[in-house]
Amino acid sequence: MILLATLSASSLAGCSRKAEKLVGAARVIRGPGGLGTTVRLAPNPDRDTYVEPGTVDFDSLLLVGTSPPFQASTFLAVQAWTLPDTTLPGFAPQTISLELQRNLTLGFSPTQVTLSLTATAWDTTNVAWPGPAAAAQLGSATDDRLAAIFSLPLGPGSFAQVVQWAQNPSSVPGFTLQSSGPVAAYVAGAARFRVRYTHTVSGSPVLDSVDTRVTQDFYLHAPLTPTPTGADTALVLGSLYKTELAVHFPVDSIPSGVSVDEATLVLKLLPGSAVPDTTDIGGVVHVRPIRNVWAETIAEKASLTFDAAPAASAKVISIYSSSARTLAIRLPGSLMREWASMPSTNDGLLVTLINRANLTRQLDIGSRESSRPPELHVTYTRLPPARF
Repeated sequence: MILLATLSASSLAGCSRKAEKLVGAARVIRGPGGLGTTVRLAPNPDRDTYVEPGTVDFDSLLLVGTSPPFQASTFLAVQAWTLPDTTLPGFAPQTISLELQRNLTLGFSPTQVTLSLTATAWDTTNVAWPGPAAAAQLGSATDDRLAAIFSLPLGPGSFAQVVQWAQNPSSVPGFTLQSSGPVAAYVAGAARFRVRYTHTVSGSPVLDSVDTRVTQDFYLHAPLTPTPTGADTALVLGSLYKTELAVHFPVDSIPSGVSVDEATLVLKLLPGSAVPDTTDIGGVVHVRPIRNVWAETIAEKASLTFDAAPAASAKVISIYSSSARTLAIRLPGSLMREWASMPSTNDGLLVTLINRANLTRQLDIGSRESSRPPELHVTYTRLPPARF
């Protein structure tokens, strides 16, 4: 009676969990003597590489500067300008500046930043490194990286330029921020042009200002160097390039219709690699199934199709073992069952590190060509034979 009730409930729960429920029912009824055979697998990958998202980045940050071989320039655009009321008594323009909200996660070294017009207009749908060339320079200043706001003043006569831009916004192709110094980070969506002016109130001069919001901003960076070859011994996860890992494991030996007890992706850090520490407390690792065939020679993420929602996510600190120098992230059993029942759906995994508080963090993971290759640990239990 108990067995019949359990089997009836199993059929209502859906096919994806049927094997687990059947195995569970058998364990309850038969006890430890009839649990079925448990098998452990640890296949090595047959393909692995690392890729970058591309040279254009519409992220929450704007990067400017150089950290060899990484280079970045920021591009800005304004849709409509706001001017002060020039008919106010005693009106006199003072200074024009670009106001940028700093992000200090990249350190505090001063860097010289230059604002220029771009030589040509740009289209965000197809822009790529190095982007439009810089034309007329509008201003330059040293960012001391100390206060929350960096104010970059425009040169003399800039108010007349702003008036012209306001009258004919389409005449301005765009703006670019560049630096040959250390990389600096600013908050995207917060940049503004500020016009400061004085006017007379009750016979006394008063300093006032109006702001024009930057309506389009992004940064471009140099292509990934060196380019992955498919035979690299190190797989780069993270860094300013935001590289991600693509890895494929053959799991043909997992039968369909089994109970997957555990599945874990194990990534092994190479000697000399940085390791997660307290600065990575907010870092998260995402794992997504890849949904297209790919070659180890790919260098950009655009070559991959993958699920929008992660199959697994975990804090990098929680999955790191300092003794084994590994990252171990649990995967859902449903993914293993999908691969076992339909091998054509197994195109591997995409591993992403998101680490806003430590943008330069780079983890060097051993590839299949190294002495510390990634592993996929899978434990499954076969359905016990019937005993009636």
